[in-house]
Amino acid sequence: MSKSSFSLEILSPQGTVFKDEVDSVSLPTYSGRITILPNHAPLFTKLSEGEIEIKKESKISHIVVAGGFLEIKENSAHILSDYAVRAESIEIARAEERKREAELKLKQKLDNKEFTIADKDLRLSILELKVAQRVKKRTRVE
Repeated sequence: MSKSSFSLEILSPQGTVFKDEVDSVSLPTYSGRITILPNHAPLFTKLSEGEIEIKKESKISHIVVAGGFLEIKENSAHILSDYAVRAESIEIARAEERKREAELKLKQKLDNKEFTIADKDLRLSILELKVAQRVKKRTRVE
């Protein structure tokens, strides 16, 4: 590991979503977006749902997360999230279908638990669509 990089690992219940040496990572917290660089001070924080942007040399990777936790220590960062998916793995048609299903469900009479689940599904599918479409557009331009 060089002094200009650090180890980043992103884990979800489905397994390891990302593991590599990186130059920087920007991510959503409840206090706003933060960027982590090599040799960052130790930190433990809660993540909000949103997009993680990972930079390694000239390559940028995007990952959608549904919140989670970030721990930084000894020049390595670990992210644990209930849900994490790489932008290039997002199937736009499937995300649009999940969005439609969640919108229909929200129009029904739901108890609090069902409403919360449908609302979270809707927010995640919208976030996935935004990230996937932006990344797809950027790749077409390059």
